[in-house]
Amino acid sequence: MHLSRIVFTLSLISLIGIALMLDGFFASILSPFGVRILLVHTIFLTCSLTFSFPMMLGLAFAVGFIWDSSQMAVTGVNDVGFGYSIFLFGLTGSLMQGVCPLFKRGRWEVPVVLVGVATALLLAMEWFFVSFGRAKFIVPESFWKELWVSSLLAMLTSPIFFYLIFKLSRFTGCPILSITGRLESEIPRL
Repeated sequence: MHLSRIVFTLSLISLIGIALMLDGFFASILSPFGVRILLVHTIFLTCSLTFSFPMMLGLAFAVGFIWDSSQMAVTGVNDVGFGYSIFLFGLTGSLMQGVCPLFKRGRWEVPVVLVGVATALLLAMEWFFVSFGRAKFIVPESFWKELWVSSLLAMLTSPIFFYLIFKLSRFTGCPILSITGRLESEIPRL
């Protein structure tokens, strides 16, 4: 692995680490409004497009492990068991890997929408696992508002993170955009 790729990967992992630290801050600010921004999930989903599939699965394991550890330490509630977030991160990261070719061509439209879809899927599956663990399939009144607002916030913030990823790529010298030979031949030469 080239040194630039290692530096780029470490910078993305530190970006996720910063998001893990800031998550509690944003949760305390937005919780009175009944809104939940999933900063860690959004950054994970945007970063998962730049990693290879095995690396993304390893990152999903690490982030899910830390997420479950921090959430169960804070709330003390163990409705579904430790490790379900690892599965959710792995599943949504795999979904994002499907649009990786578009992202590598510099197209952000579909990945931005897919971040919102993956966030909604993650929240819906989280509700299902918790309901299954409690053996009560009751949808709270605020669930749909939280689902749509969180998905919309993830979609609105993901272009910022995509832009930051492209800037980190350029800063570290690790190219993440791929231009095929066909596109290069279409570029007029002066």
